[in-house]
Amino acid sequence: MKKIIFLSTFFLLNITAWAQDTPATKTLYLKDGSFLLGHLVKEKRASYLWQLTDGTQILLQKKQVRRIEASHPDYYFLKRGKIKRNKGFFSSLIAGRLHQEKMYEGAGPNFDYSINLSVNYQLNSKLAAGLGTGYDIYSTPIIPLYLNFQGDLFNSATTPFYRISAGYGFVNPTDEQKDNQNLDQQGGVLLHPSVGIKFHTRSSLAWLIDFGYRVQRYNRQFVWEENPQRWTLQRISFRIGIEF
Repeated sequence: MKKIIFLSTFFLLNITAWAQDTPATKTLYLKDGSFLLGHLVKEKRASYLWQLTDGTQILLQKKQVRRIEASHPDYYFLKRGKIKRNKGFFSSLIAGRLHQEKMYEGAGPNFDYSINLSVNYQLNSKLAAGLGTGYDIYSTPIIPLYLNFQGDLFNSATTPFYRISAGYGFVNPTDEQKDNQNLDQQGGVLLHPSVGIKFHTRSSLAWLIDFGYRVQRYNRQFVWEENPQRWTLQRISFRIGIEF
C-alpha cells in the first residue's frame, strides 16, 4: 500500500512539473491570412521552429510570418485568421432607413432615418446585453434609450444574428414645434426586433446588415383636445453598421 501511495505521489508531482513547464499557447499569423496555434521552439536569424498544439513541429521562414501574439482568451479563432468575440465589452454603431408603406391611396411611401449606438457586454458566444441610445428622425425626432440583446447563431466568419431592442423614446421637438405653445408631445415605448448577417474580420471589428420592424409609441395633445392623440409609429428597418 505504501508503494502504491509513493508511486502515485511521484506520478502526480511529475505531471504537475510537466504542466508548469508547458509553454503558453500563442498564435502565429502568416502573411497569407492563415494562422497557427502553438508555441515557438527555436528562433534563428531567418526562420522559426514552431510547434503546433498536437506536437507537430514546422520550420517557417520569417518572411512568411506577419506576427506572433499571445492567444486572447476572449476570442474564438475562425477560418482564414478571422476572430469572433467570446467575452468582454464592445460597442456597435448602426444606421439606416425606416420604411413606412403609403398610408392612403395616391400617397407615396415614407422614409425616416435612424442612427443608434450601444455599449454591450458579451456574456457568451450566443448572447450579449447592453444599453443603447441614438436619434430617430420622424416628423417629430425621437431620442431612444433602450436595453439591447443580441447574439450570433453560429461560430463562423459569416453568421446570421438576432437583435432585440426595447426601451423608451423621448421626443425632441423641432424648432417649429417648440414655438407652438398649443402642442404638447410626449414619448413612449420602443420595441425593435431584427435579424441580419454579421461579417467577422481579422481584428475585433465586425460588419453588420440587419432587417427589422421598429415600433415606437408617442403622444401629442393640443390644448383644445380633452384626450391626447396616441400614435404608434411602425416602420420596416434596413440598416448597416459596425461592431468594435
